[in-house]
Amino acid sequence: MKTLKVLDLFAGGGGFSTGFLQASYPDINFEILRAVELDQAACDTLRSHIGEDRVIQGDITTTEVKEEIYTSCSDVDVVIGGPPCQTFSLAGPARSGTAEMRQKLKDDPRNTLYKHFFEIVDRIKPVFVVFENVEGMLSKKVDGAQELNNKQAQVIELICDELESKGYKTGIQDSISDRFQVLNAVQYGVPQNRKRIIIIANRLGMDNPRLDPTHGWDDKPFLTVKDAIADLPVRLPKISFARLDSLKNIDVIKNNYKASLLTFMNMLKDLAIKEVHCKQSEGVMELYSSLKEEYELIKDKKTYKMYNLKKFIEKYNELILKYSVNQFRDSQELCNHQSREHNFRDIIIFIKTKQGSNSARFMNHESDDYDRFLDSLYPYSRNKHKDTYVKHSWNKPSNTILAHMEKDGLKFIHPEQPRTLTPYEAQLLQSFPKEYVFQGGRNDQYRQIGNAVPPSLAKVIGESILEMSMRFEKINGVQAI
Repeated sequence: MKTLKVLDLFAGGGGFSTGFLQASYPDINFEILRAVELDQAACDTLRSHIGEDRVIQGDITTTEVKEEIYTSCSDVDVVIGGPPCQTFSLAGPARSGTAEMRQKLKDDPRNTLYKHFFEIVDRIKPVFVVFENVEGMLSKKVDGAQELNNKQAQVIELICDELESKGYKTGIQDSISDRFQVLNAVQYGVPQNRKRIIIIANRLGMDNPRLDPTHGWDDKPFLTVKDAIADLPVRLPKISFARLDSLKNIDVIKNNYKASLLTFMNMLKDLAIKEVHCKQSEGVMELYSSLKEEYELIKDKKTYKMYNLKKFIEKYNELILKYSVNQFRDSQELCNHQSREHNFRDIIIFIKTKQGSNSARFMNHESDDYDRFLDSLYPYSRNKHKDTYVKHSWNKPSNTILAHMEKDGLKFIHPEQPRTLTPYEAQLLQSFPKEYVFQGGRNDQYRQIGNAVPPSLAKVIGESILEMSMRFEKINGVQAI
């Protein structure tokens, strides 16, 4: 079996590496020789999956780390990586923040990390290079390119020029001009809409493969949220109540006290019936039955509503622990399937928002999803983005999984359960294997998962390189490597 050795730069939690290790082609495969990463939690994740001695932890811009790469990877065949480019993203402060924040991001040294990527490529001279980045790079331009008479040039085109100046061919099959591809991961077996720029380059003088979609046909449709996470056990969130009285628009809940409690109880009842039928989490029925007693005691109270609501929440929080519907499981693979804490106002919003809808729609009087109660309950400014809350649909692919999930996760509401997605659900929507375990705290996990290249997409890229290598040898009668 022939093996191509891979260097994974800016490796993060290992999405690119995982996909390449999954890639298969007759008589040839990949070996991850080294993965380079700065973040501690991500390095711990990498070590647990590819081995302690294969991880280089450190700042790739330093001479020390570069020398370690050059020493250990002199015979590497493939360099892969997606240098972080913060201001290229279509989401977040780079697009919508204050002028000061935008300038800070513009000056962020992470925006020049791709230069170090190519410095390493130039020194090692692998046969293949794969460069991945966010779609927002397409709109990124730079000034002062002398060869372009100081006109602005697209960063992505300059990156292709840089590769070609180092002896790599970036051209793509069946095209006289294309040098990069914009791929949507949903078309390659990932249950998520996620567009990324991919450059495949080689020193063989061959046109690079155009990656034809593997999914989206009648006989092989896109994978959905349901395909990815529907069979997981129920996780119910702990409800915070320490600052319940001061929550913005909590008076809307107070003025609709009985209806809000009923909304919550009906949700639990629906989950309990479904879970008993599916035998996924028998504790939900016990929780519902026990909490119903408390509900019957307080539902018709006309006074001390907030006091009674706090008692109700306290009882619920006790019961989710008693009936193990928000605890770590014994199995290692489910250890990251635990909900973050939410407040009662948000939970009511989660429940009442329709699947596949969002706050921009439930506040729009012209929308079929308009809901007067939710409109009055919405607690954020309406002068900027109104899609603060986004509820996923079982029957569609997920929206793009983002590292921003470490902040609040409100754009990633579960289709049925009153919470945002767990790290384990996010990893499955990114197409990581079920047995893959991310290290670090919950925020570390969200960040690693959100920044990752989906392994199923990486697998297709890897297989195209394996096929190209073998095709070169067949045509030329000599080894590509």
